[in-house]
Amino acid sequence: MSITETGVTTGRRTAGFVGLATASFLGCIDLTIVSTALPAITRELGTSISVSQLVLSGFLTALAMFMVTAGRIGDQLGRRTVLLAGLGVFVLASVGAALAPGIGWLIVARFVQGASCAVLYTGTSTLVEQLFPEGERGRAVGWLYAVNGVGLAIGPVLGGLLVPAFGWASVFWINVPFGLVAVGLILGAVPSPAPESDRGTDVPGQAALAVAVAAAVAFVSLPASSGWLSVPVITSGVVAVAAVTLLVAVERRSSDPLLRVDLLAHPRLRAALLSDFFLAAFYTSALLVLPQYLADRHDLGERLIGVSLLLVSGTMAFASPRVGRWVDHGGPSRPLRFGFASLAVSAGALLAGALSAQLAVLLVGFVFFGLGWALILAPATLSALSAVPTGEAGFAIGASWTFHNLGGALGAAVAAALYAASDADGGLTSTAVFLLVGAVVALAANALIPDSHSTVEASGVDGSREETSR
Repeated sequence: MSITETGVTTGRRTAGFVGLATASFLGCIDLTIVSTALPAITRELGTSISVSQLVLSGFLTALAMFMVTAGRIGDQLGRRTVLLAGLGVFVLASVGAALAPGIGWLIVARFVQGASCAVLYTGTSTLVEQLFPEGERGRAVGWLYAVNGVGLAIGPVLGGLLVPAFGWASVFWINVPFGLVAVGLILGAVPSPAPESDRGTDVPGQAALAVAVAAAVAFVSLPASSGWLSVPVITSGVVAVAAVTLLVAVERRSSDPLLRVDLLAHPRLRAALLSDFFLAAFYTSALLVLPQYLADRHDLGERLIGVSLLLVSGTMAFASPRVGRWVDHGGPSRPLRFGFASLAVSAGALLAGALSAQLAVLLVGFVFFGLGWALILAPATLSALSAVPTGEAGFAIGASWTFHNLGGALGAAVAAALYAASDADGGLTSTAVFLLVGAVVALAANALIPDSHSTVEASGVDGSREETSR
């Protein structure tokens, strides 16, 4: 076996990539696999969809809270060490979720899973980059993101196969063997680089971010059970606004901020973050409501629901490589616009399907759903990277994932409240309108931004201008 410039044999490098890709895949599939299991969880644990949606939004809330911090801790303590610790916690939390005797236990276990998945997302990409020699890193990271996309898309389909055969707990048990395999491969094949940063953890910024995210999710989750004018809802809204205000003030004064507030002034970065936010809000809302609707209105079992959602994941898998080539030649701006246009068409089809109660119309919407997902997922991150200096790439990725997961948590909470407030047809109608508005807003935000394949000027830390060719 040959030795690469990284000092790792080709065989060991391959094994290491498989281990890292498996860890990253588990983090992504765990985000969406639960959607097909939610009807069974709601039924068997004797709860309502407005409560069981916390199984999804609790996971996303933890991701949004800790994504940026997870990357910084990895830089401080060593990325492989932190990744292995995160994998261990993820496996244990999966066991806890599978054994959950009630919905409260399950929600807590999912929150812990989400916190550990923040480590999986941030640790795997940086370790893959260090595992490969200079000329092969871009391709390796590209393959890793392809694996991530497959994990996100295949989750609902796999859940639809597992739940009727083995019960809802199987969507958590499946993490255990794959997680242990990933631990073994990473231990045996991935080098342990020395810590690369002595930056502080910015505890005040992390605390303010965590409170802001939790309060925002509570603000949109609680009205379904207590009403918009209840004390808990008003309190959570006030706390969310206060925490965001405090976060901005703390980060502006910090010598080593968790979030670079000054970079958010770049219009392309803001549009990219909005794209991540609304994409996640769309797919988490749709994947939360559609399985429940198909069960309630069309009397489909989990297996047929999974097969139906294969239209989403299959379209995404087919389109993603072609989107990658399009981005290589023309930049991410046009794919983003076409992506949100596709999501708008999908939302329109879901609305028409709800009003007509025609399953065939819904399935057309599923195809446009998958197409839009493929057109947005990677281009949104690339658009964020094009808006900042090269030295701030880590911040751009962390901010992208933070907004992505926050959008997912808030979208799932809103969709659950809308669906629970009416019958199946009315619930899907309200949710489809919500999705349509979000897709149109994101489309408008991207339409106002010039194409990013040309030279982009990004603000430097010291206020100078740095030109980066995209």
